[in-house]
Amino acid sequence: MIPLRLCPSAARLLAALLALLPAAVAPTADAADTRTVTFQNGAGGYSGARETVIVFDKDSAADPQTLWIDREYKEKSNTLVTEKQALLRFSGLFGSAPGQISPGAAVTKAVLTLRTGKSKGANSTHRILFNRMLVPWNERASWDTQTWNSDGIQADGREAVSVTDALFVPHQIDTAYNIDVTASLRAWAAGAPNHGWVLRDVRDQLNPAGLVSSLVSTVSRRPLLTVTYEPVAIPVPSVTALSAVPAGPGAATLSLRPSGAIGGGKLTVVFQGRPASPAPDYKIALIPDTQYYTRPRFGGTTQMLVSQMDWLAANAKKLGIVCALQLGDISDTGDADENEWRNASKHGLYLLENPKTTGLPEGLPYSPAVGNHDQRYRNHNGEIVWDGPAKLYNKYFGVEHFQDKSYYGGHYGNDNNNHYMLVDAGAEKLILISLEFKRPSTDPGVLKWASALLDRHADRRAILVTHGALLPGIPGEFLADGAAAHKALRHHKNLMLIIGGHVTGEGRRTDVFEGATVHSILQDFQFDGKGGEGFLGLITCSPGQNKIRVQTYSPWTNTWRTDPDGDYTLDYDFGAARADFAELGRVNADDGATASFRWENLKPGSAFEWRAEVSNGKKSTLTEPQVFEASR
Repeated sequence: MIPLRLCPSAARLLAALLALLPAAVAPTADAADTRTVTFQNGAGGYSGARETVIVFDKDSAADPQTLWIDREYKEKSNTLVTEKQALLRFSGLFGSAPGQISPGAAVTKAVLTLRTGKSKGANSTHRILFNRMLVPWNERASWDTQTWNSDGIQADGREAVSVTDALFVPHQIDTAYNIDVTASLRAWAAGAPNHGWVLRDVRDQLNPAGLVSSLVSTVSRRPLLTVTYEPVAIPVPSVTALSAVPAGPGAATLSLRPSGAIGGGKLTVVFQGRPASPAPDYKIALIPDTQYYTRPRFGGTTQMLVSQMDWLAANAKKLGIVCALQLGDISDTGDADENEWRNASKHGLYLLENPKTTGLPEGLPYSPAVGNHDQRYRNHNGEIVWDGPAKLYNKYFGVEHFQDKSYYGGHYGNDNNNHYMLVDAGAEKLILISLEFKRPSTDPGVLKWASALLDRHADRRAILVTHGALLPGIPGEFLADGAAAHKALRHHKNLMLIIGGHVTGEGRRTDVFEGATVHSILQDFQFDGKGGEGFLGLITCSPGQNKIRVQTYSPWTNTWRTDPDGDYTLDYDFGAARADFAELGRVNADDGATASFRWENLKPGSAFEWRAEVSNGKKSTLTEPQVFEASR
């Protein structure tokens, strides 16, 4: 049969997303088939949790009731001043005794609950990384233990796994944080030795984080591990070969190939459908602080920036990326080194302007923000100082560079430090405003200008970028610029997102004012090792679903982040009045066999979307919606 002709937005979704994005399904399980056990010293007779802190600085005494994580590294002298790493292990997890996880069980969810201390300074706005330990240790372990070459724990694949199992930001004192450690428990359930985790950070200057240990007197404050598992593993149904083919005018045959039946039984496939949204999905790329690519430092390279730009250029049209937002700190030393700006332009953002590589008449529209490092300059004593006019920014990304581009809206004052762009995303119209570092919190005039723009373009969805928007964490605390911008502009119903960089980490918050929602997002990877390793953000706006999905991807390593900080979905009311998915029909299918349904009475030439829920009687999977156009 001839494949059904797709509308342009559907073609992007089906071809690009299936080829390049991680698959997304929504599995569910029968609660009767799962069990939950908890492990916490002093609760239920359990006493197997062990912790210790290993310290590089010999003059620093360990606090037995607090797991301190700290790091200070001097780049200029290439010396480690101090570092503390915490080791944490829960022993006796698996076995046949009451309260243990049954041998051969399948772990469905594992959550580690840690609490920050009550003292000032026990919280940190930097990420704490969990790497599964690969070597044994006990409470007498030290930084100089020969098992790890007397240099602390390295995430090198020998002492600890090189890929971080989990992470979190302990940004508030005396607060319990739930960390998803399912990956670790599944590894141990599969037979990997349980040596617990090393809790560490890769920041060169980390304000210490203090986590409560199992030695505190209050049992409820101690580390708690909660594990949900299936005594006998039950497969989650999987689905391949989703397709829609014409079955005459106004009709289509929907089909897929399910697997994951239990014991030779049948799979139930429920087909669901509805008219497609007239507003297709669209994407916005985020390019966080690039300063250690344009001035290679901390392991960053200019080639990482090139890889970002090449990937965006190659995939802009394919994925439906309508614009790219650079979040500030394009350079490291601002006006003090023009070579950084040559890298930022020739090997960076200018690559997005190529019609041939992007397949777009003007290339991919982009907006570069002015960060605090872009404002640096040399004073009369030759010292590199702050708060300059960003002259080189304006030389390479000034008004003259953008004024002939159709998407360029204009600027505030006599330079391009504060500017805006107008971009169309199908039925959605966008205004993108970029505000210079420190201006929102010190210059009321720039916020009046931005407010007037939102009034003038009230028919456009608004996104505001200001380099210092908020701190890491959920909910992240506003920085001065983010707070000022939100307070001054939140009454505009079309303001959808405030986005920033500046502080290494990720954060988000949601604020509602007079019924209107504004989501704020932080992305910055410069101190995560290797200068950021090429990670960028990808925002998918789905007006038809009233959803905003944020993903994190590195073209340099071809790696998608899958943790809750790197991949999450926000609710947002785009004003779409959508019909619910209606059940079209259900069929029973053999494992691996094709299941089909004929959908009739469709309006020829109109767009529709369908999905299917596949169940084996114990677990089910809901497929992502598929869009097609009914044949005429």
